[in-house]
Amino acid sequence: MQYGAFIIGFILGLLRFNDVYQGAAVGIFLVLVYRIIFKSSEQFVFREWALVLYSLNYLIAPAITYQLPEEQVTYGMLIPSDDYFSLALPGFLFFALGMFILPTKIFNIDYQKVGQSTIVNKDFLIKTTIFGLVLNLSSRFFPGELGFVAYLLSMVRFVGAFALLSIDRKLWYWSALVILLELASGFLKGMYHDAIMWVIFFGLFYIYAEKPSFRTKLIGIISAVTLVLFIQAVKVTYREQVWQGGKEANLSTVAEVGSSKASSDQLLGEDNILNTLNRGNQAWIFASTVNRMDQYKDFQGLNNVNKYLEAALLPRFLAPNKLTSGNKEIFNEFSGHTINEGTSMGLGIFADGYIAYGTWGVYIFGFVLGLIFSLTFKLVERWTKVSPFYVLLLLPLLNYAVRPDCELQTTINHLAKGVMLFGFLVYLTRKRFTLDSQENKRKLLHLNLMK
Repeated sequence: MQYGAFIIGFILGLLRFNDVYQGAAVGIFLVLVYRIIFKSSEQFVFREWALVLYSLNYLIAPAITYQLPEEQVTYGMLIPSDDYFSLALPGFLFFALGMFILPTKIFNIDYQKVGQSTIVNKDFLIKTTIFGLVLNLSSRFFPGELGFVAYLLSMVRFVGAFALLSIDRKLWYWSALVILLELASGFLKGMYHDAIMWVIFFGLFYIYAEKPSFRTKLIGIISAVTLVLFIQAVKVTYREQVWQGGKEANLSTVAEVGSSKASSDQLLGEDNILNTLNRGNQAWIFASTVNRMDQYKDFQGLNNVNKYLEAALLPRFLAPNKLTSGNKEIFNEFSGHTINEGTSMGLGIFADGYIAYGTWGVYIFGFVLGLIFSLTFKLVERWTKVSPFYVLLLLPLLNYAVRPDCELQTTINHLAKGVMLFGFLVYLTRKRFTLDSQENKRKLLHLNLMK
C-alpha cells in the first residue's frame, strides 16, 4: 500500500506540476501521510511526523510556490525549480536515511509496560506535572542559560501528564490541563510553535496508546488542520493589536480577534491559505541562501558549525564572545536578506549545509542531522531498558530540534543540554521506575490485590 501511495502521489504531482521532481515530492509526502494515518496505532510515528514537517517546508510548499503568480507569493524562490529540487529532494532523502539508518525498538514500546512502570508512581507523577507547570510559569524569571535549563526542565509536565494518561483514561484531565495551558500561553504571547507541536505530540501518543478508530483519527487530523488555519488567521491581527496597537495581551483580546476570524470564509479563504503556505515555506530561505552563495562563492566549511558548537556546549565564562540565542549575524551574512533581532527566522539545516560545502554540504548536513536524531533514539532506547516509562523523554528532547525552521545552533544547544539534563533525571529516578525492583514488585502486587 505504501508503494501504491507513492505511485498515486507521483502521478498526481506530475499531472499538477508537470515536473518529475515535484511529482516525487508529492509521492513522498503521501507515503508519510499514509503511514501516520494507518500505522500510528501500530507504532509511535515520531519519525514520520518529523519528515512530514520537513517535506511540507522543503518539498510541498516550494512546489506550490513555483506554480503561483508572482503577486501571490510573499517569499519568492530565487533559483529555478530544477536547481532547487536537485538540492532539496536528495537532501531530504539523506535526512530520512540518517533518521532510519540505525535500527531501534523505541517506536514499538509496549505501552502496557509503560503503564505498569508508572502506576506505582502515580502520586510522584502528579507532583512532577505540577512542578513542571509551576516551573514553566516562573522560568522567565531565571537569568540567561539558567532560564533555558528551567525551560527544558519544565517540560516534565508533559511527561508526567502523558504518563498519567497511560495509567488510566480517567486521568485524562492532566493531559488536557497542560495542553490547554500551552495553547492559552501561545495565544497570549502570539507565539504558537510550542503549542502546535505539543498538540500533535499528544495526538500521536494518544493514538498509539489508545488505538482509536479510523474515524477518530480523521476527526483529529481535521481538527489539527483547522487549528493551524485558525492560528494563522488570528496571529497577524492579534500581534498587530497587542505588539503595536497597545492592547493588552489577555484572553479577552484573543477571544475578540478569534471571533472575528472564526468563519469558514476567513479560515478557508485564499488569503489565509496562501499565508499559511508562505509561513510553511522554509525553502525560500534555502533558495535565497543558495542564490547568494553562488554569487559570492565564500563557502565556510565548518567555521559556522564551530561557532554553533561553541555557543551550545561552552558556558559564557569560557566563551564570552559566543553567539547568543536569536543572534541574526550568520543569517544576515549568508541568507541574502537582513532581518532585525525582533524577527524570528533561521537558516535551517540545508542552508547551513550549502554555506559550508555547497551541494555536497546539503546532502552531508541532511544525513548527519538525521543520524544525530537516530543516535538520540538509541540513547532513549537505552533508558527504556531501565524502564519503558523513559520513552516519553523523547518528546522534550526533540520537540524543538525536529522543526525545519530551527536554527542549527538551537538544535545543538537543545539536544546537548537536554541529553545531560534528562540523563541526570533518569539516573536520579531509575530505582523508582524499574519494574524489577523489589519495591515496585511489592507495590504492583498490592495494587493487583486491591482490584
